[in-house]
Order: sequence, then structure tokens, then C-alpha cells
Amino acid sequence: MRKLTFLLACLFLVGVGLVNAQSRTVTGKVIYAEDEQPVIGAYVVVQGTSRGTVTDADGNFSISVPQENTTLEFSFLGMTTVEAEAQNGMVIRLEQGVSELDEVMVVAFGTATKKSFTGSAAVIKEEDIVKRQTSDVTNSLAGQIAGVQGLSSNGQPGTGSTIRIRGVGSMSASNAPLYVVDGIPYDSDISALNNSDIESVTVLKDASS
Repeated sequence: MRKLTFLLACLFLVGVGLVNAQSRTVTGKVIYAEDEQPVIGAYVVVQGTSRGTVTDADGNFSISVPQENTTLEFSFLGMTTVEAEAQNGMVIRLEQGVSELDEVMVVAFGTATKKSFTGSAAVIKEEDIVKRQTSDVTNSLAGQIAGVQGLSSNGQPGTGSTIRIRGVGSMSASNAPLYVVDGIPYDSDISALNNSDIESVTVLKDASS
């Protein structure tokens, strides 16, 4: 009986070793080429797969890479996508995108380039937000794009507002839009953002947004 138990244990350990040998963890950092500052929220994806992650507040990332696939893709809004061989301690420098059509957009299901995006994307620039002369960003956005409305939560002065996009509804989930700030989902009150800190706002509407 002891021999049988020992044999099973050995087989189990060998199996674990084979699983671990099929993938490895790669760490690195993504920075801007122009000033070498960290890129926060850059997308890191194993080429040809849906396996990916995003960089943290220091631009660092850690990702599990299959042994048979060693190429990583790095992308960020407005920057040129970079492909590189997966290596520990790698440093990736992203440069400003040359073609607006190749610009990566954050959508509900991940990312897409402008030329491949089939939904609608409307942009509100900084000057259009500031000229509204209101402290609430939701009021600044309301009426600037067709179908975008700013609604007060209870009608009382000084209370926060919410944004609703016409045509967006759900029977089982929230009707509020998904906010993404600098590539990172934003769960806090959007009205708490300072208008002067916003460079631009892009409103995406498609089948999954």
C-alpha cells in the first residue's frame, strides 16, 4: 500500500511540473519614449490570444506567457502599438501614434483601432467643456452630443448628477455608462472630476458599449 501511495505522489508531482513548464511569468515596464515617464493602464497582450493585463501606477506589468507564444503586444490610447519578444525585465517605449486611423480606442469588449471600430464615437474637446462654466462635468457634457443627458439625482440644488445615453438600457444591469479614465475603469462619482483636468471626452456607442 505504501508503494502505491508513493507512486501516485510521484506521478502527481511530475504532472505539476509539466503544467508549470507550459507557461512562464514575464515582468517589465512600459514608458513614454519622449520623457520616459511610466505609462499607466497600457494594455499588454500575448499575441494571438486573449490573455492580457494592464500596467500599474508605475508602468509595471506581470503576465503569464505560454511557452509556444513569446510575442507580446503593447498598446495605449494615442500611442503606436509595439510588438516585442517576451523577456523578463523588458522596458517598452511607446511613441505618439502617427495615423489617427490606427489610434487604439478603449471599447466595452477591450480595444479597437479607429479604422476597425464599427460603432459611433463622438469627442468633446477641452475648450467645449470649459466654456460651459460649470463645476459639474456631467452638466458640461449634457447637450454637447446627441443623446447624452445630464440628470440630477433628486432635483435638489448642490446634489450630484448622472449621465444617461439615449438608447442605452438594460433589464438586469445598470443603465449608467462605463467610465474609463486614462485607460482604467473609473468607479467613483464622475461629477467629482475637475473640468480643468479633462483633456477630452470620447463617447462610444455600439452593440456592446
